[in-house]
Amino acid sequence: MIYSESVKYALLALAYMALNRDRLVKSEEVSQVQNIPRPFLSKIFHKLVRERILKSYKGPTGGFTFAIPPEEITILDVIKALDEDYKLDYCALRPGRCEEWQTSPCNVHDKWVALREHVLEYLTTTTIAELAGVEDKHRKPVK
Repeated sequence: MIYSESVKYALLALAYMALNRDRLVKSEEVSQVQNIPRPFLSKIFHKLVRERILKSYKGPTGGFTFAIPPEEITILDVIKALDEDYKLDYCALRPGRCEEWQTSPCNVHDKWVALREHVLEYLTTTTIAELAGVEDKHRKPVK
C-alpha cells in the first residue's frame, strides 16, 4: 500500500463528505456508512480540523464540513496531514532514503525512481472530489 490505514480511512470519509457537502456530516454517519471504526475516525477528523482541511461544529446539530473545497484537496495533502513519517522517498531494497545511497544505488534504483515519480504525480494531482466522482460546478469546461 502506498499510504497508511489512517489515510485510507480519511480518503473514504472525505469522499463521502464530498458527496454530501451541502450539509454538516456527523462522524457517526460516516463511520457507519463507510465501515470505519468510530474512535479511529474521530481521531482522524480532529487531526484534519487541526490541519485546517475540515471545520468542526459542536452541538446536537453540529458536524463536520470542508474548510477547503474538495476540488483543492489532493491525496498528498491528506497524507501530509495524517502521516508525518511518509516514506515514499525510501530505497526499495535498502534501509533509509534513496539519497543516502547516491554513490552506490541499489539494483532497482532507476525503476523505483520512475515508479515513485508516477505515484507522486497521482498523489499530487488526484483530488478528493475526483475520488468521490464529484464535478466542480464552478470549474470552467476545458475546450
